[in-house]
Amino acid sequence: MATIIDYVRGARTPLAGDLTPADALALCSLIYTDFHALAGPRSATGCVLGEVARASSIPALYRHALPTHADRPLLEAAGTSPRFREVRVRDAVTRLVPRPLAQFGAATFVDSSGCCFIAFRGTDATSIGVAEDARFGLDFPTESQRWAARYLAYASKRAEGPVAVMGHSKGGNFALYAAAVAAPDALERVYAFDPVGFPARVAHSGFFTSLEGRVSTYVTAGSWVSPLLPLPAPATLVDSSWPGPLSHNPYAWATEGTALRRDRRRPSRSGTALARLLAAILRVRPPRIGSN
Repeated sequence: MATIIDYVRGARTPLAGDLTPADALALCSLIYTDFHALAGPRSATGCVLGEVARASSIPALYRHALPTHADRPLLEAAGTSPRFREVRVRDAVTRLVPRPLAQFGAATFVDSSGCCFIAFRGTDATSIGVAEDARFGLDFPTESQRWAARYLAYASKRAEGPVAVMGHSKGGNFALYAAAVAAPDALERVYAFDPVGFPARVAHSGFFTSLEGRVSTYVTAGSWVSPLLPLPAPATLVDSSWPGPLSHNPYAWATEGTALRRDRRRPSRSGTALARLLAAILRVRPPRIGSN
């Protein structure tokens, strides 16, 4: 089974305005690397992935990495890939705040045609990142969601071409929220990979109406993440080599050419049961809905 790293290693055509689902998943996985640790990627001009990959041995790039991820192999593959090595990464941001709980990471990738791909990081290995996840069913919007909207507004103003926004897990939630709030004119596509959902009052309220027809959501059958809260758009089931809730790991997802391989199985009953349990809890303690 081909993984996202296999796809990156095998892709031969430079990325130039032809973003595919596999490309988007690759960028959403790359953002787990802490580009903010290097001066080049966190600057406004940035540097190409080929240059960043030459610094792949620096431990700070993976200081918040999840042990199940293959962040360094992916970065090194991207650095030598004809498709990704000339992609520029800029405006990289990492923020960890204990009060209120907020973990946020983002970067802008720019291809040779000037298209901008804005990626938001999902939950990392920090205690703050894990603890913050519990807030998504209880509070809306969170500080991190607001940061995502501000980042997208800033990055979109700097964009010289079309914009796509994307994220995996919590990052997918940020991508959806930011796209709905910032609503940049140049926005063409939103990719959400097994995203954290939203309180039902938000997901079903018309909050995401402006994104209709522009959202691509992918989930795994065994996930315990995306089923917990309602999603604003229909999702496509994709295959993973890891079972059950472990299938959330993007490095285990199956690629098929430039696409993600479909999974014909039904979503797991355990994910559905967890969603029902959370819904019962939220009936006792309804989410706090604030202003954006």
